Amino acid sequence: MCLLFGLEATLMAFNFSEETQLFNQRYLITPAFTLCTGPAFYLFVRQLVFDDRRWSWIDTLHAIPALLAVFFTDHTNLIIALGSISLLVYGTLAFRWLLRYRSASRAMSSAAREMRLDWLGYLMLTFALLGITDIIRLNLQPVLSYELANTWYLLHQSSVLVLYTSLIVLAVQQASLFDGLSQYKSISASHADQELSRVLFEQIDQTLKQQALYRQPRLSLNDVASALGIGPKDVSNAVNSGAGMSFCDYINGLRVEEVKQRLAAQSEPVPNFLSLGLDAGFNSKSSFNAVFKSLVGITPRQYLRNQQTK
Repeated sequence: MCLLFGLEATLMAFNFSEETQLFNQRYLITPAFTLCTGPAFYLFVRQLVFDDRRWSWIDTLHAIPALLAVFFTDHTNLIIALGSISLLVYGTLAFRWLLRYRSASRAMSSAAREMRLDWLGYLMLTFALLGITDIIRLNLQPVLSYELANTWYLLHQSSVLVLYTSLIVLAVQQASLFDGLSQYKSISASHADQELSRVLFEQIDQTLKQQALYRQPRLSLNDVASALGIGPKDVSNAVNSGAGMSFCDYINGLRVEEVKQRLAAQSEPVPNFLSLGLDAGFNSKSSFNAVFKSLVGITPRQYLRNQQTK
């Protein structure tokens, strides 16, 4: 987060200096910053999804293209073109981390829906659109008036600042993050005997139902492995083979089945749906309703109405 804000603040300082000739600069510095945006955003996303990852000196290598570009900023259009390519490459890499993060959270946590980071995907799309409009602006500069070009640039930089601020605020406010991406890499690379995994799944399924472990909010793959005294890899392989779905979908399926059974046995005309969902292990009303509808096809209230008319 500090890197993103520091980068934007430094860029604005150099912009002001170059426009006012405050420090009588001989060279333009700001074009080189186009090679900084992509790496900074990529490192931010990587640190967000890899919560347990430490920074290392290798990360500084991402700054080399920008540092080299400082000596060639008289070729402004070339540097900006390279910056656009850099943003595209790093943006793609960051989006791949986000997709892998979602896959990992679904495979290892029952609370994957709360950890999806949908807002990050929307911000990535907005950044991409801003990048496209900025490329258009740069290509139109020769035919734009000085006032229009400067106004366009000011609006672009203001939008970027708003996006950076939103990015940081949303990251801080994120209720929970999945922190097992490093572990998921080793689990997803493992291979197991399919028949053995199916036998193990029957034991896991029986234990989860008998002990109602699925009622534990934010139940994780590690929690189940610890309760059963087996390895997380074994649990993951067993659920994938036996249930034919992700860990998240499997656990939420058990929760939904309990709610359906309790709704079928309800004597009250209008039961407390939130209480039923929380008792089954869901974290919130929105999560409960969304999961129930995705698995059953209708809302809990509609399901109850159908049961009462039978």
